[in-house]
Amino acid sequence: MKKKDLYINRDISWLSFNDRVLDQAGRQEVPLLEKLQFLAIFSSNLDEFYRVRMPVLMAWKKIMKQNPGQLIPNIDIGTYKKASKTINKQQEKFGLILADIIQELAKENIFFIYNRAIPTEIKDLTAQYFFTTIASYLQIIPIDDTSFFPINNQLYFVVTDDNTGAVFFLNVPSNHIGRFFTCEINGNKYVVLIDDIIRAFFPEAIRNTSLNFYSFKITRDAELNLQDEFEGDIAQKIETEVNKRDLGYATRFLFQPNLPKQLIETLATLFDLRKSSIVEGGNYHNLKDLFSFPIKIAELSYPKQLQINKNQNFKESIFDQIDREDLLISTPYESFDPILRFFNEAAIDPTVDEIYTTLYRIAGDSHIAQALATAAKNGKRVNVFVELKARFDEANNIHWARLMKEQGVKITYSIPNLKVHAKIALVKRKQGRESALLGTGNLNEKTAKVYTDYFLITSNKLLTNELDMLFEFLPARRKPHSPNELPFSHLLIAQFNLKHTFLSLIDQAIQAAKAGDTATIKIKLNNLEEESLINKLYEASRAGVKLQLLVRGICRLKPQVPGLSDNIVVKRIVGRYLEHGRIFIFQYQAQSSVYLGSSDWMNRNIYRRIETCFPLLNLTLAHQIQELFDIQFADDTEATLLDEHGQNQAIETQQKNVSQQQILNYLKGKMKQ
Repeated sequence: MKKKDLYINRDISWLSFNDRVLDQAGRQEVPLLEKLQFLAIFSSNLDEFYRVRMPVLMAWKKIMKQNPGQLIPNIDIGTYKKASKTINKQQEKFGLILADIIQELAKENIFFIYNRAIPTEIKDLTAQYFFTTIASYLQIIPIDDTSFFPINNQLYFVVTDDNTGAVFFLNVPSNHIGRFFTCEINGNKYVVLIDDIIRAFFPEAIRNTSLNFYSFKITRDAELNLQDEFEGDIAQKIETEVNKRDLGYATRFLFQPNLPKQLIETLATLFDLRKSSIVEGGNYHNLKDLFSFPIKIAELSYPKQLQINKNQNFKESIFDQIDREDLLISTPYESFDPILRFFNEAAIDPTVDEIYTTLYRIAGDSHIAQALATAAKNGKRVNVFVELKARFDEANNIHWARLMKEQGVKITYSIPNLKVHAKIALVKRKQGRESALLGTGNLNEKTAKVYTDYFLITSNKLLTNELDMLFEFLPARRKPHSPNELPFSHLLIAQFNLKHTFLSLIDQAIQAAKAGDTATIKIKLNNLEEESLINKLYEASRAGVKLQLLVRGICRLKPQVPGLSDNIVVKRIVGRYLEHGRIFIFQYQAQSSVYLGSSDWMNRNIYRRIETCFPLLNLTLAHQIQELFDIQFADDTEATLLDEHGQNQAIETQQKNVSQQQILNYLKGKMKQ
């Protein structure tokens, strides 16, 4: 088999994941208003794809055009065309699903006015909203205004005047007043896009009814153009690049279908658009705004789930409790409070001398960052590594880094050519006592409500000692000189021993299978891309190892290919919560090794990040994670099987196992024991 036939294209695989998100919006079992949320997720994901991946595909296309007939390693020249075709099909499906949802909303007396005229019964109310609110934000921009530069991902109209031939731009101020107007009359709720209110009443406002409105938006390249440097203020450099991000070149000019061809050509010249970036869409853009759909009805939403509260003994320090027994938190089923308590108590506990942590995506109103600042003001030595290159969170991270620094926190910024993606913390107390926090997800109380993640709090010296080594290394802000520079033997750290250890663990399973023992590997990831690890999984399959993989997003591995991956089954789960935790289980010779961690198996995680995976040395907790994995792998409702082409296949069953609900029930049962 040729090398190119061993792997699924990463971009096509990602689009398959987004298609699964779209399917969730069409599932009968999903509450009606939640369906709109999945449409918003799909739209937001697609915007990010155009900001991050389409620039790469467009660059490949340009390279191939400049080098006809030349084969370039690791580049599939057909990807751009395949991706565009796939996206077009998904957009058509999006429209059909949304149309069905609008019909279902009407049955609930919720009238979403979409692709139709504003009803007579709400004309006066929408007119009032236009003249009292919307009009104050409208800007009329002549087409020959050379200073006009469309803001990234903002909505605009290009307006033509049939009488005078004039052409001008008009902004849609959803960034100021939101996208929707809502009102209620006689028990009927109405939701109107402000786009349509502008179309209806702007002509009246300027006493000109000969106007034509054509909606458009421009999506720009989101990649930061940073030369990694050791010297100077990296925060200032990144802040400058973030501000320039909205000035990046256009990767998509999205316009409504009836925009005249001549006007398209004029705009292409005006905005310096590549032909490949000009994409016909629907009458409405930025449907990620459905996140803020203004109708909230409990009966049409997911039922509220009360989180399980662990560690409710407030008469004793959390650190004294952890000295006796490890604590494992599974968010969002279990409350994030113990993690907040870990930092808050460290800030005021007189026995705490030093605090170390890494922060990758900081919450906008972060109690953790506030606790770290408070700890510094209370005289503790606080050392925080802030990753400033966390895509789309750079500005917020810079804000908190500066605030903490002002309060006396010692801040270390990004490492040149590396991102620190590890989710770790270490608290040092008097008499040499140490407590560690290691997680699969960000130390962010907001995302912890919707991301499934795992957080281990432990005083096990085998882990705290090695974490101490890592925190001593990070301020050097450099790559290790060699993978053996630091002697990690329990923690798996990318750039040191992570890849080698995973390959070794798979090899041990292979040897066990070849010796006639039962060997099983169970892995849960967000993304699976790195080829040497995929090849080792193929080798394990051929040796008779049974492999169960849960991969939410990109999966380049081809499952169920005869002679290559017969023993590999891959499932993808998309449900109420975003699956985010990484699990690695290796079972052979009547023993199990269980790891959790921050690292996916992507090139960026393996080669361009500092990641931390950690063993569960507490056998009870290790067994619990194995049971949680098995519950998820048995999901036959919100899980789909991935075929050898990376496409989602429904699971034929009558069982209706919904793993996210079953996990909540399982963890509730554990609390009662």
